[in-house]
Amino acid sequence: MKLVFLASCFAFSLLACGAKTTITGRVQIYGNEPHTFVGVIDDKGVEYSVYPKEKEKELRDLQGRLIKFNVEFIDNSQTDNYLLLKGGVITPLSWKIIK
Repeated sequence: MKLVFLASCFAFSLLACGAKTTITGRVQIYGNEPHTFVGVIDDKGVEYSVYPKEKEKELRDLQGRLIKFNVEFIDNSQTDNYLLLKGGVITPLSWKIIK
């Protein structure tokens, strides 16, 4: 529990900076049809929302695959009241499928 809390604090500190970093994790679909959205669960179990919708569409077919993402953390206020996960909101800039 403490690890998740610390990871979340780290992610939120990056949000304020618009920092770019690398995350290794899996694409996960949240919600129920027709109201679903895409997120990423990193190797530490921290969940991130993906923004914008165009990036979501590209990642849907990669659900469950292990991927190395280059991402930028963005401020929640830029997301138009977007569905948020505890790790914050990321914009995937590029990715590489590992498995």
